[in-house]
Amino acid sequence: MKIGILYIGIGKYLSLWDDFYKTSQKYLFPDAEKIYFVFTDSDDFFPESVVKLYQKDLGGRNNTLYRFKMFYEHRIALSQCDYLFFFNGDVIFKRTILSKELIPCESEGYLLALSWHIYQIKSPKKFPYDRNPNSLAYISYDEGVYYFQGGLNGGRTKEYLELAEQCMIAVDIDVEKNNIAAVADESYLNRYLLNKKIKIVDTIYGKPEKFFFPIHAKIIFRDKGTFFHSKGIEHVGCINYKPALLRFFIDLSKYLRYFRKKCLLFFHD
Repeated sequence: MKIGILYIGIGKYLSLWDDFYKTSQKYLFPDAEKIYFVFTDSDDFFPESVVKLYQKDLGGRNNTLYRFKMFYEHRIALSQCDYLFFFNGDVIFKRTILSKELIPCESEGYLLALSWHIYQIKSPKKFPYDRNPNSLAYISYDEGVYYFQGGLNGGRTKEYLELAEQCMIAVDIDVEKNNIAAVADESYLNRYLLNKKIKIVDTIYGKPEKFFFPIHAKIIFRDKGTFFHSKGIEHVGCINYKPALLRFFIDLSKYLRYFRKKCLLFFHD
């Protein structure tokens, strides 16, 4: 089985690559063959397991907004893989992740997305879906069950490239009409996955660095703002203990509510 890892390293974001690659090689899919596809404007050399795909710096938000277009334009190169997974550039891996943990099956539509636990205890009416009815990412207030983060998604190559194509088309149409969605690519991802039965993973597979829970997370999203002023993966910022203690109890309360909801659903089933 061959798994493609999609990584966007444009401009200063390429400084995150070494830590991503080092921890991925150690923890991610040790039971499968991995091929890294790095979309970058850099002239740097990469290891043999990395396919470098030139990507012009589109500037700021556009590097995110046109993410799926980047992938789809290189669909021929990506098609050599059985599965494709995109990870945010700020990701580091902390524990072993076997392929079966992330690979979706037929009943899950061969697609996977990440939903943080903090959204699974909220009313969908409070989700940051795009609420502009003129946008192709529009989701009404009476729709939706999950909110998906843009930092991890993937699936079987055929289905994932279909996702990329449809999101790309929607973005291009909205840009032409000046109806760009509120949360860039993430809004179009949520629209595409709305009401689809897919494999959903929670914060264990994508915990923001500032979250205290879950403590056993396998994937961490680093705070890019502090990283760019630090020395990399081993950096530990100065802790302001008073706000940190308050955030700890707030995070604990949210995680306990989420855990209780999961238990109730488990016993109900």
